[in-house]
Amino acid sequence: MYLSRHDANVIYVAYNHHKYGDFKPYIFKTSDKGKTWKSIASNLPKRGSVYAIEEDHINADLLFCGTEFGVFFSPNKGQRWKELATGLPTIAVRDIAIQERENDLVLGTFGRGFYVMDDYSSLRKIKNENPAETAVVYPIRDALSWEESSPLGLPSKSFQGDNFYSAPNLGPEAMITYYYNEDYKTLKEKRTKKEGELIKENKDTNYPDYKTLKAEKDEEEAMLLFTIKNAEGTIVKKEFIKPVKGIQRFHWNLRFTPQDPIDFRESSFYNPFSGKDVGTLVTPGKYTVDMQLFKDGTLTSLTSPVEFNVVALKNTTMPAADRAAKVAFQRQVSSLQADYQICQNLIKESDHKLKYINVAIKSSEQPFGLLLKTVKDIESKLKDINVELYGNPIKNKLDISQPQTPANRIGMIGYEQKYSTSAPTKTHKETYAIAKAELGIIKKKVELIYNDDIKRLEEQLIKSGAPYTPGRGYENKD
Repeated sequence: MYLSRHDANVIYVAYNHHKYGDFKPYIFKTSDKGKTWKSIASNLPKRGSVYAIEEDHINADLLFCGTEFGVFFSPNKGQRWKELATGLPTIAVRDIAIQERENDLVLGTFGRGFYVMDDYSSLRKIKNENPAETAVVYPIRDALSWEESSPLGLPSKSFQGDNFYSAPNLGPEAMITYYYNEDYKTLKEKRTKKEGELIKENKDTNYPDYKTLKAEKDEEEAMLLFTIKNAEGTIVKKEFIKPVKGIQRFHWNLRFTPQDPIDFRESSFYNPFSGKDVGTLVTPGKYTVDMQLFKDGTLTSLTSPVEFNVVALKNTTMPAADRAAKVAFQRQVSSLQADYQICQNLIKESDHKLKYINVAIKSSEQPFGLLLKTVKDIESKLKDINVELYGNPIKNKLDISQPQTPANRIGMIGYEQKYSTSAPTKTHKETYAIAKAELGIIKKKVELIYNDDIKRLEEQLIKSGAPYTPGRGYENKD
């Protein structure tokens, strides 16, 4: 039995008869304190006993009920029900509670498990009819911002083993719930669906012609684009999602998008010590998100910007007095780390090219010494740069002291500041300034080798008729 918190005359009651083999849903409502009752089971599945009822604390029309096989909601006091199935297994929902401050729906399931649907407030906007809007971004609750700690050396349960159970928790993130009014189907998906229907009807399906297959191959996939901006209008995040009809949700981790060099390589194994490839946590304040459709090379605006707040969780021991200045410094460190990676990549790419060039020189029909000196000069420059960047490898091996290297400085400042909620120290700022100045000189040297020295060498290889090497042009002799 559930007494309405909005109307003293309204009572909801659920019965179950499953011990007698009757799994029908029995759920009733009275609007006159029990004098008369009306079934509100309406379109609930005919097989699925009802165990729990809950009423939204803000919208009296919004009801939830737990059944033998899941949980359902009704936007109109039980006239029609819709299942909330995503993320919930087929299981008996024995109890329902609402965390009112966060608008979270908490389900107690058979077997002492429980599930939480974070921020269901968008369900209050739903009516038992097709929305007139093409797209809607629903109101977004305040997003709590904090840095996750690693008290045991690694995130989550760390080294406590698989026997130690740990459920996933909602992290520092904004939950953006939206509605879009149509499914996107590619030309190929539309064709195969139509062919499937013909096959079911035992009808012939023609093999697609050239024009059809070419159109399918050339088609550019449509995407929904969500653009998140701060109060100054600066873009901090772009999210691309395939259009799907209905109410959907994505989570933003409240971080800037890393501006590191693009790398499509993925490690073949998980290394928990490698760290996270995430950007700097944004400054608390007001943000907006809007929704656009990218289709056939054209962007179409679907919604006006929706405003929401990022709020700092007050759980830090030494919080920075000026949060914006701290975030600005962290972004400077991230930019320096990106420049460091650029240097690393250019050195690797230069070494890679020289490996092929050395073989090409040996294979060419030109005198061996003609280009050899140029190659050796470039290799010598790269060795010197490696020492400047990382230190002398032999001295490292023999544990001989040498000046602090830019790589060490960048590694230290990144480790100590990237996930910190405290203001940077004087040492941090001085370390950053030294590393930036030293890396700037090294970066110019590396770019000069890659863009000038190696390019001139490749042009000489082309003119000499040496075998092709990756990454350079090719002279057409016809």
